[in-house]
Amino acid sequence: MSLGGPAQTITQSAPEYQLPYIADLYRMGQQIAYTPYTAYTMPRIAETAGTYQQGAELAQNIARSPGILGSFNVDGKNVGVMQAYMNPYQQGVIDVAKQGATREYQQGLNQIRAQAAQRGAFGGSRQAIAEAEMLRNLGTQLGNIQMQGSAQAFDKAGQLYQQDLGNQMMKAQSLQQLGLQDEARRQRDLDLAYQEFEKQRMYPEERANAYKSIIFGDRQPSTRSDYTAPPNPFVQTLGLAGLLYGGMR
Repeated sequence: MSLGGPAQTITQSAPEYQLPYIADLYRMGQQIAYTPYTAYTMPRIAETAGTYQQGAELAQNIARSPGILGSFNVDGKNVGVMQAYMNPYQQGVIDVAKQGATREYQQGLNQIRAQAAQRGAFGGSRQAIAEAEMLRNLGTQLGNIQMQGSAQAFDKAGQLYQQDLGNQMMKAQSLQQLGLQDEARRQRDLDLAYQEFEKQRMYPEERANAYKSIIFGDRQPSTRSDYTAPPNPFVQTLGLAGLLYGGMR
């Protein structure tokens, strides 16, 4: 019957010629272990680029921009968006159109009066009705000219405003992109500096490992496990009984 038990590990000692080199390894390890910790004092994370911050602030300002019917605060005065972006010469164009309509009205009025004079009915009711109708038409025409001109000016101002916002947003995005590129470049420089620091810090340990590889040929000391059966209580009991029996004889 086979009885199990714990394994015992027997480690073979190193060859005598390796002992001086092993002593060197111990000294190297002790020197590495006693080396004081060297803190890395350089920055690890690149700061936010100024151009990126400018772009972010510009984008925030655009997001807070008033609507097309809103107003700006310029030097403490509220200036309407339409007023700021409307062509200042647009009203001049409207006024020219109105003057043309007024001239046409005046020409028509003179014609009516001339015809009435030819008929000998100047100042009559028929002339008065015709003049009133022409005056009413003039008022409608002038109103339409102003409305259409103002509508065109309003639409154009809105387009200019939206175009301006779009251009500013593109500028903000460009600034942010340039900032990210600059930040990434500086971060790469910081990472390289830290990698060089780590390389120098780990150099003694790497040299010790290389020295160890040369000595042991990249092999750890071999171990052999020998199995030793534990004391059998049954056998011990038989032995003790035999001794007692022998003593009693």
